[in-house]
Order: sequence, then structure tokens, then C-alpha cells
Amino acid sequence: MNDKLEAWKQRIQEMESKGHLSGDASRLVNAMYEEIEMLTKQNINLRKTALKATSKEMRMSSKLKDALME
Repeated sequence: MNDKLEAWKQRIQEMESKGHLSGDASRLVNAMYEEIEMLTKQNINLRKTALKATSKEMRMSSKLKDALME
């Protein structure tokens, strides 16, 4: 996903440098890009948290595991 964000950032900068975006459009696009960047970071953090939570649930003590195996 990081590659996509970098590609979009480059395209935005190219469009701004060529004058294809008005001032309002440029501000809007940059605000949207910043929001996408923030949401991407939040998504990564949530995935890590969910993965940690599920891995903790799946662990059981060796004594319990041994008792269940008998």
C-alpha cells in the first residue's frame, strides 16, 4: 500500500507543478491524501492489534493442553 501512496503523492505533485489543479482543488486533494495516509496507518495498527488479540486467545497452558490430550 505504501507504494500506492507514494505514486499518488508524485502524481499530485506533478499535477500541481504543471498547473492542472486550481488552488482549491489542490488543497482538497492534499487534504484527502493526508486523510488516506492517516487511515492507512490506523488500519495497520488495528490489524496488528487484532492479530495479537487472536494469537493470545489461541494459546493455552501446557498443563491444560496435556490434560485435554489425555
